[in-house]
Amino acid sequence: MSQDADNLYIVRTKAVAGCFSMFLLMFGLTFTPLFFPASQGLLTKGLLFPLLFALEFVVLVPLYYFFFRKREGLGQGIFNARWFTILFAALLFIQLILPLILGLRQTEAWVTSQISLSSYALWLSMLTLIFIAPVYEEIVFRGCLFNAFQYWFNNKTWLSSVVVSVIFAIMHTQYVDLRTLLMLFLVSQVLIIARLKSNGLLMPIMLHIVMNGTVIALQMGAQTLLPDS
Repeated sequence: MSQDADNLYIVRTKAVAGCFSMFLLMFGLTFTPLFFPASQGLLTKGLLFPLLFALEFVVLVPLYYFFFRKREGLGQGIFNARWFTILFAALLFIQLILPLILGLRQTEAWVTSQISLSSYALWLSMLTLIFIAPVYEEIVFRGCLFNAFQYWFNNKTWLSSVVVSVIFAIMHTQYVDLRTLLMLFLVSQVLIIARLKSNGLLMPIMLHIVMNGTVIALQMGAQTLLPDS
């Protein structure tokens, strides 16, 4: 009996180590541009972030598909339209109403720089932000990293969700305002609820995609209607 328990412990420990390694890999990929002199030129042209998002996608998503998608909570889960609607409304509140409450009326410099990109770079940036980044971010943060902390914290979901959300906010190094980081923390909390309610990653991925698409569309519309603001 003791041998079986030891074997189970080893298996679970290896599984958790694998989950955490996905986060470490994404962390390493995120900072690879620091080691390449050409990165500054790509950043100036607006191509650095789309290429980085694409790199993280092509590395992380296949690893997820072959090694993680059948693990507990890391599959598609059950899509619930009612919860999707409720959580999407919560995300819209965080993105559109909360900034007014917090007095956050000036757009982050990184967002402004993305909107001001040349045509092809702008579309490339938008497409990767909407359809690529949400997929691997949900796999890593609400999937693998959340599972790892659930194991380390003995299934204390509230603690796991707080730690994962703090890391998620901090990893968005392009933002500098603490109020923006608070919003990212809350966004992560909502997406974790989606993960828990659906017991999978499809619903948080779809919420993340629709949220990014809505926010970007509104930002582009505001830029078109109020170009001098």
